[in-house]
Amino acid sequence: MYCDRIVSHICVKVEWSIQEHTFVKEFKMSGLPSLSEKLEKFLTLLRAEDDKLETLKPQIVNVLQDIVEIILQGVMLDGHLVMENLRLNTKERGQRFVNIDTDFTVNKSVKEKVIRLHLLLTVKESAINVPQNLDARRHITFFANSLFMNMPKAPKVRNVLSFRKKLIFIYTTT
Repeated sequence: MYCDRIVSHICVKVEWSIQEHTFVKEFKMSGLPSLSEKLEKFLTLLRAEDDKLETLKPQIVNVLQDIVEIILQGVMLDGHLVMENLRLNTKERGQRFVNIDTDFTVNKSVKEKVIRLHLLLTVKESAINVPQNLDARRHITFFANSLFMNMPKAPKVRNVLSFRKKLIFIYTTT
C-alpha cells in the first residue's frame, strides 16, 4: 500500500507538471542519467527467464528501491516532502517492494514491451547518423515500420505458378 502511494504520487506529479508546462522547473534533469542506468538494470532483470525471476526477486526489489530513491531525492525538487507526508500518513514501515509480484512478465505482450523499452534505453544511436535527405529518411522510416507489421501468409506454390502462366499468356498475345 505504501509503495502504491509513492508510485501514484510520482505519476500524478509528473502528469500535472506536464499539463502545467512546469516539468523542467519541478524536476532536476541532472538525476536522469542515474535513473536511466537503474531503469536499464531493472529491465535487464525483468528480461530474465521466467523460472529465474523468483531467484532475482531480491535484486529486483533493491533496484526498484533505488529507482524510487533517485526519483524522490535526485529528480523531484520536493521529493523529500513527499516522503515525509507519506511517512506521517501511514503506519507501514520496513523494506519497500518486498511483496512485488513478478508474474506479470509471463505475459508475452508485457515481455515484448519490456524488451522494447530496454532496447530504447540501451541502443545509443546518434542524431548525426540520421540522413538529411527527406527521401532517404522516408525510406528508412517505411523500412523500420515494416519490421513491425503483421506479414500476410505466403500464397501456395500452385497459385503462384498459375499467375505466372497468365503473365506469359498475356505477354505472348500482345
